Amino acid sequence: MFSAYAKSKYRILLLAGLLLASGGVMVHRAMAQTGGAAGVSVYHPSPILLGLDWTVAGVLVCFSLISIALIIDAAIHLRESKISPVDTAEHIRSLINARQLRELTDFTATDPSFIGKTLDAGLRRASLGYPAMREALENAAAENSANLFRRIEMLNIIGNIGPLVGLLGTVLGMIMAFNALHHTGGHAKVTDLSAGISAALWHTFGGLAVAIPSLVAFGFFRTRLDKMVTRASILAEELLESLRLPEGKSAVVATASVAESKPSARPVPRRTDSPASS
Repeated sequence: MFSAYAKSKYRILLLAGLLLASGGVMVHRAMAQTGGAAGVSVYHPSPILLGLDWTVAGVLVCFSLISIALIIDAAIHLRESKISPVDTAEHIRSLINARQLRELTDFTATDPSFIGKTLDAGLRRASLGYPAMREALENAAAENSANLFRRIEMLNIIGNIGPLVGLLGTVLGMIMAFNALHHTGGHAKVTDLSAGISAALWHTFGGLAVAIPSLVAFGFFRTRLDKMVTRASILAEELLESLRLPEGKSAVVATASVAESKPSARPVPRRTDSPASS
């Protein structure tokens, strides 16, 4: 579902969205300025959650919603029953033991699990021999593993970008505080500075609140997924190896049967010369 975010075009769109959000912050602040006494421009912050800027807050809220969706998606799909189901492994093993190769190929071609996809890539190279089958299996395992890790890659991106968005809001809040200090001629009251400082702290809090759960979830699912993928890859290799051993055994038996079925060569009678007549 979210594996497409790993493609470059989605990263470009994400970067463009962040740039537009930053530009929106600047435009919003420019429009929020009104004429004060003696023509002095005074900034009036957005009264959202103690001075929290609505643009930065909107970006952080979007990040938090995406992070929650990714965590739910990972909890549903990145499980042992989805990657290497026990029933699937036992069914494949039974087909191999029964030497039902046609049914095995049909089953792995439609099975959506990690084991089925990986083993299917190896079976498609059966005509080229076991080394080619093993190479295809390893390549498929690496590709499927990368696809699974891409489902949680966005969590890492959000965890790294979230504090930067919060830092942007922090800088804007400090600019607002120093702007108020400038317009009061250095005699600003606490109430004049409180809005900017409050906005700066709330932005920092929002960025950390988005980043910390995202990075924790990313680390948890990455460790869990690494274990499951490793076990599934080993199981797929064992199943492919069990395909190879019976074939080698049958080849030996066939060779021996052919050797036994060959007619044995009859001994050539020794030629004896008749005694010369005297």
